Amino acid sequence: MSRRGVEQVTNGHCPPVLVPRLLFMPPTSHALETWPDAAHGGEPAARELPGYDAFGAHPVDAQQLFWFRWIVGHQVSFVLWRAMCDVVWRHPDDSPGERELELLTACVDGYSAMLLYSSTVPRAHYHAHTRVRMVLQHPSFSGTWAPDYRPVRKLFRGKLPWQHDCAALEEAVARNGVTHDHIAGHLVPDGRSLLQQSAGAPGVTVSREKEDLYDNFFLTIRRPVSHVELVSQLESRLEELATDLTHNGLYPNVGGRHHPVVSGDSDELMKPLVTGVLEVLDRATRLVSETRLEEVRS
Repeated sequence: MSRRGVEQVTNGHCPPVLVPRLLFMPPTSHALETWPDAAHGGEPAARELPGYDAFGAHPVDAQQLFWFRWIVGHQVSFVLWRAMCDVVWRHPDDSPGERELELLTACVDGYSAMLLYSSTVPRAHYHAHTRVRMVLQHPSFSGTWAPDYRPVRKLFRGKLPWQHDCAALEEAVARNGVTHDHIAGHLVPDGRSLLQQSAGAPGVTVSREKEDLYDNFFLTIRRPVSHVELVSQLESRLEELATDLTHNGLYPNVGGRHHPVVSGDSDELMKPLVTGVLEVLDRATRLVSETRLEEVRS
């Protein structure tokens, strides 16, 4: 959506249509399909991103908005993890090139932005609705079941031998850890995940069935996917986020109240994410697209 289109929605006070769509992802063991250069349509066009307020003015339909944010925020994360997977798979021991390190850094920050975007749901609503839906999917529902996260888990845990030589990547990983811990404490103050609360949590292994349950919950279908299609899905969700944030703000108006996740007392590493969700995601999207273009032409 163009900036003018976003502004027309906002100025007309017409709530955006917030309906999560299916995400198509390749199985984690499958490479992305390669399309000829002509199918790419050239370099990605520059985007003029709209600004958004931290605190939204328009009252929102909490059920629809926060379900949308929960699903789409996770879907975007899946795409970013997949882009990171390709780099990590190629460089288990040797350091990636400068461009690949830049891609990893941008994707890590993009994931941090999606953690914040998804977690803007008020805590009471999260426990009364979002968490209940996850329990209904499975009593031990867990983010550890995400198929695309497992291949990049070492990076987030600082276990890759070359990552400490890149200061920007180190800072992004540190910011992600702070963001993840802050949001976990914000939404679940007692610190107990569904997996930890489950009687069968100790020693639980991740099975194909649990990965399928996780995918199904987040409306994700596994099938052959080209790089073009992957980037297109990422770009379309960036447009949807822009429309949402421009109209509703990062912290929406829920019954006359706002529920900020990152406040003045929060860690300094997190504060740039409050105003930078779209810029951070746009940078990651462009690098995912451009990196593949370079590979196709080589």
